[in-house]
Amino acid sequence: MSKAADLREIPELPDEIVQAGLNGELVIFVGAGVSMLLGFPSWGGLAWEALCALRERGLLNFSELEQLKNLDPKKQLSIAMQIAEENKYDLDLTGYLKGKVEGNSIYKSINDIGCACVTTNYDELLAPRFNEAKDDPVKSTSIKPKEVIRISDKSKFFAKHLDEPGTVVHLHGTISSRETMVVTTKRYLEHYDHENVKHFLRELFAKKIVLFIGYGLEEAEILEHILRRGAVESTQDRRRFALQGYFRSQEPLYKNLHQYYEKSFGVHLIGFVRDHKDYTQLEAIIRDWVPQIQVKKPTLDADIARMNEVLGGD
Repeated sequence: MSKAADLREIPELPDEIVQAGLNGELVIFVGAGVSMLLGFPSWGGLAWEALCALRERGLLNFSELEQLKNLDPKKQLSIAMQIAEENKYDLDLTGYLKGKVEGNSIYKSINDIGCACVTTNYDELLAPRFNEAKDDPVKSTSIKPKEVIRISDKSKFFAKHLDEPGTVVHLHGTISSRETMVVTTKRYLEHYDHENVKHFLRELFAKKIVLFIGYGLEEAEILEHILRRGAVESTQDRRRFALQGYFRSQEPLYKNLHQYYEKSFGVHLIGFVRDHKDYTQLEAIIRDWVPQIQVKKPTLDADIARMNEVLGGD
């Protein structure tokens, strides 16, 4: 077991992530903690908005709202969607997930890295700008960044897409395709039991170096569910990293969780200090890391190995 690094405001970028970018193996996995920095609701916040919308419509009263308040978000959303369906009311949640722009936010920094991304967020502000010549000031001005490939239909979840920098896989669907949005408990469980989803996650964690951003203590259940469905096990290789914030007073908790995630899932926690800027410190960290990460396409050898694997070759 490796020792947890001390909590810092700007943690050191692991060498494995730098090398993964150069090898075309880096994937950034983005959670709700990132979208919340722009004012998007958490899953719990979205569930509460849905219930309040039903109350305003007269489909719930204040007493019922109070009784539902302490259920977990998946149950709240499931009940809200059920009430809406029974009353033939179109409960459109996409309105709460629009109206923001990339600006100079953390999304700009992640997009500037340019590697393939996977996200459980519904919004579409992830749009990686891959430009092979970005380290060359002359060439980079004449070559347009690669167009974003956005995948939200689980029937198209194939790990080979992650070999293309600029790809975004929306694991829980996206607002532009409402039918793909995984909202209720039933759909959530069915989604992660689908063979395409499980195979995609297994391939992702076996073949790529993954950096989780935006999965704090509040999103731990989702993170662990994803790792379990990906059949992730502990490994001596440092292939999975999670950037998480803690108060200085939580250092014992951080060190215990560091051991737990490493032993259970082979995930190495990178802790940062929340005391001064809370979770907005995450923006400063990613901004600091961007110039240190240069993303390339997978090598020819990697492409040939992938083709042999698909074709069943040696």
